[in-house]
Amino acid sequence: MRVLLASVSVPSHLLPMVPLADALRAAGHEVLLACQPDLVPHAESAGLLTAVVGSEQLEADRRQRMARVAKQQAPGGTWQPTWEQLAERWRQRVAGVVDDYVEVGRWWRPDLIVADPLEFTARVLAGVLRVPVVVHRWGPETMSTDAVGPARAALADICARLGLPDGLPAPAAILDPCPPGLQFPAAAPSTAVRHVSFNGTGSVPDWARGQDRVCVSLGSMPAQLGGLALLETLARAELGGVELLVPLAEGLHKEVGDLPSSVRVVEPTPLNLFLDGCSAVVHHGGSGTALTALAHGLPQLVLPQFNPALAMCGERVAAVGAGVNLVAEDQLDPAGVGEALRVVLHEPGPRAGAGRMRDAMAEQPTPAELLPTLEALL
Repeated sequence: MRVLLASVSVPSHLLPMVPLADALRAAGHEVLLACQPDLVPHAESAGLLTAVVGSEQLEADRRQRMARVAKQQAPGGTWQPTWEQLAERWRQRVAGVVDDYVEVGRWWRPDLIVADPLEFTARVLAGVLRVPVVVHRWGPETMSTDAVGPARAALADICARLGLPDGLPAPAAILDPCPPGLQFPAAAPSTAVRHVSFNGTGSVPDWARGQDRVCVSLGSMPAQLGGLALLETLARAELGGVELLVPLAEGLHKEVGDLPSSVRVVEPTPLNLFLDGCSAVVHHGGSGTALTALAHGLPQLVLPQFNPALAMCGERVAAVGAGVNLVAEDQLDPAGVGEALRVVLHEPGPRAGAGRMRDAMAEQPTPAELLPTLEALL
C-alpha cells in the first residue's frame, strides 16, 4: 500500500501522525509526506520521505499574519476569527498548493491519503485521484467538525475546476488520539488510536536526569509571539522552592532577561526524554504537550495563548480533572498563577485525573493495531 501523508506547515499537526507513519513502514507499506518547504526539516528528522508542494513564501505570509494578530492581543488573550475569515484563508492556501498536490499525486499514485484536519487540499486530491482520505486529529478539537460547511463553500469552485462537482469529499475515517472523555462531545464520530508521544528527536542531556521539577513548555510559535511574558509572571510567583525547567530555542534566550535561580532555561529537548523526572507540566495549551503529559500521568497547569485551539485544549484538560486552566485575565497575576500551580502539585485531584487519562490511553489501539482498519478502506 502506498500512503500519502499531508499536513499544513505547522509541526504540531505533523508530529501526531509520525507514529502511524512508522507503523505503516514497519508493516511494509510505502509512505510519502507532501508538505511545504519549511516543514521538510521536521519531516526529515522523523525519517520521512517528502515531496515539496507550495513555496516558502506561503508560510512566511502565514507567520506574518499570526504575528500581527498576536501583537493585537494582551498576553493570554484569545484571537477569535470569524468563519468567513478562516474560510478565506483556507481558500487562499488551497489555491496556492493544490496544483502541486495534484502533480505529486498523479506521479506517486497513492492508495490512501492521511491528512491533518486543516489540510483540505488532501481531501481535494483524494477526490481527484478517487482514493480514500483519512483525517488524523491532533488532539481535543472541534475544527474538523465545525469547519466542514465553511470549507465546502469556500472551496466549491476549486473542486469544480478539478472535476469534483459535488465539492469537497468527506473523509473515509477520522482518527482520534484523545482518550475517552478528553475529546469534545460535539466532535464528529471517530476511530480511536492511541497517542504515542513523538516530540522530535534528540539526545538525553545531563540535566534531564534530575527529579521533582516542573516542566514549562511554551511552544515554539507561542513563545515567539508573546508567550515569554508568562515566564515573567512565573518568576514573580511564590512557588515554594519548586524548580521550573524551561526548554527554549537559543534565539529566545536573550529575550528572557534575568530570572531567579528557580527558573532554569535549557535547550529544546523532546518532552518524552525528561518528563519522567517532572512532577507537573505548565504549558501554553498545545495538544501535543497535553497528550504527552497525560501519557506520563502528569497533572497540568494550562495557560492558553492567543490561538483558540490552545484555549480549547486547556478547557478539556480541566474538564477531565487532569489540571487547572487559567483564562486570559488570570494569567498575569503571579499570586493566582502560584496558587494554581500549588493545586496542581499538591492537591490529589489533578494527579488522580491525569492518572485516569494515562490508564485510558493505554487501552486505546496502537497505530500498528489500526492498520487492518486502514487497509480495509481500499
